[in-house]
Amino acid sequence: DAPLPAVPVTAGLREAGALGLAGPRARLTGLARSVLAQLAALHSADTLEIVLISADRSRPLAERTTEWSWLGWLPHLRPAHGQDCRLLLAHDREQATARAQELVRRLEDHSSDTRTGARPAPAAAGTRQPSWARPDDGADPAGGFAGPYSVVVVDGDPGGADVRETLARLALEGPRAGIHVLCLAETAAASPTSPVADTYEAACAVSPVFRACGAVALLSGDVATALRLLRVARTAGETPAGPVGHGTLGTVDAVSPAWAERFARALAPLRTDAPAGGDRQARVAAPLPQAARLLDELGLARATPASLMARWADAADDAHALGGRAHAVLGAGPRGPVTVDLAAEGPHLLVEGPPGSGRTELLRALVASLASADRPDRLGVVLMDGRDGVGGDGGHGEGLAVCTDVPHVTTHLAANDPVRMREFAQSLSAELKRRAELLGRSEFPEWHTGREVSGRLVTQRTPHEDASDSATGPDDGDLDSPPSSTMRLRPGAARRRSAAVPPLPRLVVVVDDLDALVTPPLGSPGRPAAGSVVRALEAVAREGGRLGVHLVAATAPGGRTAQTEPALRAALRITLDAPAPGPDEPMPGRGRLTRPDGPAVVFQAGRVTGRIPRTATLRPTVIPLEWHLMGDPPTRRPVRELGNGPTDLALLASALERAAREVEAAQVPSLL
Repeated sequence: DAPLPAVPVTAGLREAGALGLAGPRARLTGLARSVLAQLAALHSADTLEIVLISADRSRPLAERTTEWSWLGWLPHLRPAHGQDCRLLLAHDREQATARAQELVRRLEDHSSDTRTGARPAPAAAGTRQPSWARPDDGADPAGGFAGPYSVVVVDGDPGGADVRETLARLALEGPRAGIHVLCLAETAAASPTSPVADTYEAACAVSPVFRACGAVALLSGDVATALRLLRVARTAGETPAGPVGHGTLGTVDAVSPAWAERFARALAPLRTDAPAGGDRQARVAAPLPQAARLLDELGLARATPASLMARWADAADDAHALGGRAHAVLGAGPRGPVTVDLAAEGPHLLVEGPPGSGRTELLRALVASLASADRPDRLGVVLMDGRDGVGGDGGHGEGLAVCTDVPHVTTHLAANDPVRMREFAQSLSAELKRRAELLGRSEFPEWHTGREVSGRLVTQRTPHEDASDSATGPDDGDLDSPPSSTMRLRPGAARRRSAAVPPLPRLVVVVDDLDALVTPPLGSPGRPAAGSVVRALEAVAREGGRLGVHLVAATAPGGRTAQTEPALRAALRITLDAPAPGPDEPMPGRGRLTRPDGPAVVFQAGRVTGRIPRTATLRPTVIPLEWHLMGDPPTRRPVRELGNGPTDLALLASALERAAREVEAAQVPSLL
């Protein structure tokens, strides 16, 4: 066969890790535009993001922004993983530091997930992939990475020594986390008077990141219209030793700025068709906010009955939430809202923190979040204040009493009446006994599964039975007994009604200041009955998981509480930090959630008793934008609460009450 006159010269970023381009500025930028246009055309914005770092002070800012202005139109530069910027651009050293830190956090998150065995999930069915992609292209053969990928364009010297070291580390270690560096260095074209080795060293002097690239393309020729693609050898210590071999010769395929502008503007309006009800990709870790609003984390900034009823309908259709969904959002985490599922991960939760750490506010937020997840006839909440209504954070607040307007709350008790406390303990123990007799040896989900299956069987009627029913009486949805000569002493319908089993909802018992019940202070009105309440709570901790009863308790760290059943049997634990003084410190509620089979997750608890924000705070702000400012954090108005307005909890409770009336949901019976 005759040799082909010309074939494409390609470089695989997954094989090379990082790619360096070096040559005269005009040809170099034309080649870079061509490479980035190919990447953007072949990968959707949810599988590839492009980051530009062009902070070389040896070139004027106006020249750099004009040269790369076309890139800002691509949807691949929109921050989709929690980055604090308008576009993934960096035209000064502060922006370069921010982009580098965001990428390092992603690298460290990937390393942490790899150590703990938590690998990224494979792409879901229906996820859009390039037409040329192979079925096994979803994972990196080296590390099993499933995306999204990032291409970091480093144009010249990125800035200070710390940024250089960070980007060099990303060039070496980033490919295992899907981060690939494309480094540009302005040099003279390779020629007989400037050999390849000299051009390579000149490029490394211009940009120290260039030396960390696994493959380089050096422009050559009198007018730099040719290139030589070379592999860079590495030593055992991961330090590149320099290009090896003669490489592959090719002709530069460059595009003009006008072509790139038209191309990027054509792609600008494109959006990916992500599957409904889920994120397109896992979010990259971001710094925690100083304060968090629970309604924002719940996605209920405008809490309406319609939005709540939609959530309740989803819970009713969830096959994994039979008998009631016990899913709660705690607050803001590094990758978005931090959630717990008492049914799947619990069954019990213990909150520990010193006075002033936000224990009571976290319990209030948990009650509000649980209520927004399911109907009040499928989930009941019992509240217990252990300090006579005094907030566990040391102040004489209302404790959990502010949550009583939530329709899911069936009972609220403060430790100030020994008679009611003993009655509460007896009623809670009786409820556990009733559920144990009703479930028998079955678990709570199994019992509901069997009840649902039997309900479907009962509603299946044959035409003969339907005809007989229409002749004898109304259809009650049950099967008739087979014909018998035995005389009936009572009507069959009455027998069937008496055999009907009532629904069994989930029950969540929320206790604030458990330590005050375990060790009641001298002179406390509820001291004589505190022991009976603690014994009932210990029974919930031992047996409640099987019976659909969950315990959420808050306590101060240490003391006798650590040896009680609620503390020993709590699979989920939250540790809140001591409050730090100062306006720049986070508000109370900063803590860590520990699950039985995973690392601790830090979060900022969502606040639910703050006043609703002023409407002026939520209005859009219009400001002039320049390309060199697109890498800065977005301008945000400070959130100002409405001084005499309702709290977020009151707003949510009102919407919950109206939604419960709309769906005609009956409240779970009270224990008192």
